[in-house]
Amino acid sequence: MNSNLESYPWETLLEVLRSELQEYGGLVGLLVEQQKKILAREPNDLMDLNKSVESQIEMNQKILTNRQRLVTQLAIEAGKNQASTLSEMLNVFPTNSKPMFEGIISEINDLIKFAKTKLNQNQQLLVKMSEVTDQVLRNANPQNRIATYDRKGRVASKGVSVEANV
Repeated sequence: MNSNLESYPWETLLEVLRSELQEYGGLVGLLVEQQKKILAREPNDLMDLNKSVESQIEMNQKILTNRQRLVTQLAIEAGKNQASTLSEMLNVFPTNSKPMFEGIISEINDLIKFAKTKLNQNQQLLVKMSEVTDQVLRNANPQNRIATYDRKGRVASKGVSVEANV
């Protein structure tokens, strides 16, 4: 190991990564629950859950910022590019703890991918449900609802774009 790294706060980095893993796990749980509420058509519960998802995303962003600060510090101390990712820096980790760091980094990356996939699915479901609801309203009272398209090609109704924000 590089002698410059002997004073690096490895335990702090490990704790930040553990927190990040826990928070992404919490986000995934909320997104799974959100999808259940969308499919069960429970709008009141969904609105409350959306607030929890937003709060969780904010928490994850704070932890990510803290991790990035530690990784930049590690890169500087190791004489690497400051923009290096944690995965790219694994070769400078202490030999005895390297497998543990590799495992937790892999788990975090897997959770991030899963969370992004679930978030995209939920957004698509909300858009589709909005379109279906709009169609039902148009069929129920066709003279009051005119479907048009906005400049981005999204379905709009009476000049208001129909899209989901999660």
